[in-house]
Amino acid sequence: MKNETTQTGAGSGHVRGALCAVLAGVLLQGTASALGNSVSPAVTAPLEKTPKVALLVGNSYSFYNCGVHTYLRGFMKNGSPVENMKTRLLTISSGSLSFHDMNFQLSPHEQDPYAEVKDGRLVHPMFDVVLLQENSAGATSKKRLPYFEKYAVSEADVIRRAGSTPLLVMTWPKKDKPEDIAKLADNTIRIANKANMRVVPVGLAFMEAIKAKPGLELYMPDKSHPSAAGTYLYGAVLYATLFHRSPADINYLGECEKPLPAETAAFLRKVAWDVVNGFNRWEK
Repeated sequence: MKNETTQTGAGSGHVRGALCAVLAGVLLQGTASALGNSVSPAVTAPLEKTPKVALLVGNSYSFYNCGVHTYLRGFMKNGSPVENMKTRLLTISSGSLSFHDMNFQLSPHEQDPYAEVKDGRLVHPMFDVVLLQENSAGATSKKRLPYFEKYAVSEADVIRRAGSTPLLVMTWPKKDKPEDIAKLADNTIRIANKANMRVVPVGLAFMEAIKAKPGLELYMPDKSHPSAAGTYLYGAVLYATLFHRSPADINYLGECEKPLPAETAAFLRKVAWDVVNGFNRWEK
């Protein structure tokens, strides 16, 4: 949308432009503050094209409750239009990004259904998007943070050279340390900005849901891993980010024999879209 200014007097267009800039700055600061992050994401534009094949790289945060990719598929299958993106989940228990050899994972392997090979080379990239999910302490531990940054940046480069688009998943704080969201969010966004990656703001969605409904349990008893509701929210944030589309009206209650009450599912879908939309400053 173009910003047009009607000149009604000497310099009035410049004044209006300046006022708009100030108002925009105020609004952006308000959004960042409301969501718990003070660092703004640098890459916020929706993906240029709808992804058809995705790789999710992470650890137990992503494979709990039959895997967040299963929930993502549920949203895709029940949404409108129906999305048929293929998804592969690659996780290592307690793993960090440094555990994953992205050069190997993005290269063709025998019997790999995602690899179309001719003369020993890939005909096209195996994945359109690759989502990177770091160890839960990566963004908050002083000891782990340098390694999170090192491998997020280097793996983003590897992913781009393979012809894919990297995205960085923001995890969530421990249940008994909600104050960590500020550090977790800002460090994740800062690293993503350095690597020129989009952020998937799952942690911010967790905290917004908890603020609105403190009694809703998003955690397992260990106060760290996601409950079925937590994984559902994670999947909804992925859907909103990848497809630039609200999951609010999708009639889908979950997977892994853990369907959510309809009211809970509807609430989480709305939170997912509100956070993704606000975080990226997309139009409503």
